[in-house]
Amino acid sequence: MPPLLATISQAFRDAFAREQRRALFGSILATLAVFAALHLGVSGAIDHLRPESHPWLLWPLEILGNFAVLAVTWLLFPAVATAILSLFLDGVLARLEAQHYPALPPARGMPLSAVLASGGRLLGLTIGLNLVALPLYLLVPAINPLLFYGVNGYLLGREYFDLVALRRLDGVAATALWRERRGRWLLAGVAIAALLSLPLVNLAAPLVAAAFMLHLVTEASGLAASSGRDASGTRSTG
Repeated sequence: MPPLLATISQAFRDAFAREQRRALFGSILATLAVFAALHLGVSGAIDHLRPESHPWLLWPLEILGNFAVLAVTWLLFPAVATAILSLFLDGVLARLEAQHYPALPPARGMPLSAVLASGGRLLGLTIGLNLVALPLYLLVPAINPLLFYGVNGYLLGREYFDLVALRRLDGVAATALWRERRGRWLLAGVAIAALLSLPLVNLAAPLVAAAFMLHLVTEASGLAASSGRDASGTRSTG
């Protein structure tokens, strides 16, 4: 199995491990609650704007509103789910490191304020860049998948890289590591965006993505070798 696929496979096992179930189900429920609230908000707004003099306009408004909710959910789900997972992330990564890389020293960690700011930045960039790309989404539908995965692959690759790398590396070292293997991080981001766009799979995808990026960053930074384990979490014999 190619190394990247082997790492994704390991990340799925990590995400569904007993130790991660609280974070997994907590992030799923919180994400569903956000989008349920969005749907209720749009439905309430349509009812509030009910055209009393033209009742025949109600069903077109409902159709457009539901379509808008689906479009917004599709575009924003990766960023919202990632932002919610960030609340659980430090504990998730600490448990994975203890399991796969027990020789690593304690992580520097990231303040909650920095994690929340990072999630807010991702959400803002996702909205902004997808709005900029909206004319292309509408006018050139043939390139929609390429555009969507290109934009969101970059954003998610950078976001998950930062969330993982900055727990152990300073800003200068993390930036150097990003530039050194930029193509690998972008490919990882596209894989994460693909997972986050698959129905049902996308509910667990943020936790899978966090585990996936943890293994990639730990291996690329040389920390995996120093801990005596390879990127798939098995004891090295070399």
